[in-house]
Amino acid sequence: MLHADRVWCVAEVGSAEELAKNLTEKRWFCCQAFQVAGHPRYIWLNDSTSPTGLQEFAVCRLGLAKGDIRQLESITFGQCEESALKFIRATLNGEDDDNEWARNITAVIQTREQHGRCEHCA
Repeated sequence: MLHADRVWCVAEVGSAEELAKNLTEKRWFCCQAFQVAGHPRYIWLNDSTSPTGLQEFAVCRLGLAKGDIRQLESITFGQCEESALKFIRATLNGEDDDNEWARNITAVIQTREQHGRCEHCA
């Protein structure tokens, strides 16, 4: 993850399909994060360098203890919704949990109410 000092605002989406659509068809503030309803242990943190470029997301699994976050993957989402959906479903099925590359990270994740506005979304 490139931006360990960033604070993310998490939004819940209703399905893997909705997340795939969001990540391939839209550009997001650099502080945006997503979770899929019914899958509270997985989160996608925007790790992009700018809101106008390619959208890079750190794919993470939240542990049971507060602050226990493991980055499973880093992926740049382009315009192929079908490929994005396949990847998202694999993550939600736990297929990336034992990735050799995975590592523990530190990240501040807030609700919309906690987050308010920051320099990335102002």
